[in-house]
Amino acid sequence: MKRLVFPITTLLFALTILFPVAIGAKEPPALPETPGTYSVPGNAKLKLRVFVYNAKNGSKPAPSAPTLVCGLSDPDSSTLDGTTGWKLPAGNWTYQLNAGSVPSRITSNEFPVLATNALNTWDATDAGTNRAFLLGSSTSDNKASLNGQNIISWGRTGSSLATSYTWYYTDTRVVVENDIIFNKRYNWEWANQSANPAGQNNCAYENYYDAQNILTHELGHLVGLDDNYDDSYANNTLYGYGSTTEVKKNTLEAGDFNAVNSIY
Repeated sequence: MKRLVFPITTLLFALTILFPVAIGAKEPPALPETPGTYSVPGNAKLKLRVFVYNAKNGSKPAPSAPTLVCGLSDPDSSTLDGTTGWKLPAGNWTYQLNAGSVPSRITSNEFPVLATNALNTWDATDAGTNRAFLLGSSTSDNKASLNGQNIISWGRTGSSLATSYTWYYTDTRVVVENDIIFNKRYNWEWANQSANPAGQNNCAYENYYDAQNILTHELGHLVGLDDNYDDSYANNTLYGYGSTTEVKKNTLEAGDFNAVNSIY
């Protein structure tokens, strides 16, 4: 029996076809960390919108022992949020969480609870009609990419608190995918409001950014709301700056609620 001998170039070509990421393939280019709307290479029907959520006054306090502060204000606001011009398709919208990315003050068991709380906030609006917000299997991805799954993870986002990436069709203005990345270099905590001290509400950890508070804001972009930077929006969930010792974005104000309902 004759042995078949393949030239090394033929073998490498075959392996590249079978395992393109492992052999010879270039990683996709890094996505922008500057807010704006971008073209999607190779797909003229899609656009990418990048939202960069910055800390108020660039605040990045030094790590300290977390101290729970309760009775924080949560005034209502009727100032109507701006909109992005897109909407979600009907049906299930599922996120994959990177539990391995959570910072030290948040456990992997707390992550799905706070994420569910944030999703339920928007499910209570008209955006929750004919669609369900769900959590799916876990992921190890900590970078945004157009890969068919929606992820929430801690990773690198430049100097921002969090960055949200939304891909949408230019003709139908329907969302295709959304990835949310928190900046792991900031101080993160989560105040579980169902475990507050007796008789206390609106609690947050001093000098820490509350993960549910920030995530609820980021999910507002998913359903079609824009950042607002004027001081008249300071009490809206879609106010464009995040602060430490804050949980008022956990709940929607009239301006947030009415804006999203105007889309659906």
